[in-house]
Amino acid sequence: MFLFFAIAQTALFVWAVRLWRETCAKPLAVILVPQFFLIWDNLRVASGIVIGFGEPLYWLTWPAFWAHWLSGCWLIIASGSILRLAGFEFAQTRIAMGAFCVVTAALMLHDLPLFWTKEIYPVCEYDLIRYSGSVTEANRCSPDQVLVQGEFPLAPVITCFVVIGTGIALWIRKGFPWMAVGGIVMLLTAAVPALNRHRLDNLGEVFIKGGAILAVWFLIRKAGAQAPRDRAPQDQAARQTPATN
Repeated sequence: MFLFFAIAQTALFVWAVRLWRETCAKPLAVILVPQFFLIWDNLRVASGIVIGFGEPLYWLTWPAFWAHWLSGCWLIIASGSILRLAGFEFAQTRIAMGAFCVVTAALMLHDLPLFWTKEIYPVCEYDLIRYSGSVTEANRCSPDQVLVQGEFPLAPVITCFVVIGTGIALWIRKGFPWMAVGGIVMLLTAAVPALNRHRLDNLGEVFIKGGAILAVWFLIRKAGAQAPRDRAPQDQAARQTPATN
């Protein structure tokens, strides 16, 4: 399952790179780095059953955590940039985009202490062998393994709500529902125990990133289709203007 998630995230990453190279769309600039580490995260989980517990898997795990704390909330900046790309008036101002950046920076600072205070532990869940920041009854490897409570995921929760809000705005203004759907799926797979217990939150990450990238593609395509229509009346008027000597 996690290998499938890695393949899906790789496909999204390649698509985002191609869009970036073709259009230089600004939202993609802050999507690419966390998108790369989502591939890393799914591959390190998928490889656990092959590698087993030990130093290699332990140190393969840390970059996924570091990237999550550092860049996981960059979707907030991408959301503001997507609203700007969609033509929302308030998003065109520096104050509005600055607000998106300030919220992102504040969440990064909130998670910064985890770099030197957090520890990860071996956990066993279904056929998965991995390291996690928390140990529960459902994933501990032995009955005598100490349970460890995880921190409340403040940054991911706020990021989800910002993405959902941005998606709803696009849905209302542009008739594009998929960014909102992606954010809702991410929130449900992370928050609903029946879904989270089966590690479907990684599927939610496919939906939330896919929805954001799809939104950029949709807006770029819509702008490209609109441009010829905007130029047509001007060209027609120019042809009808009599020439003067």
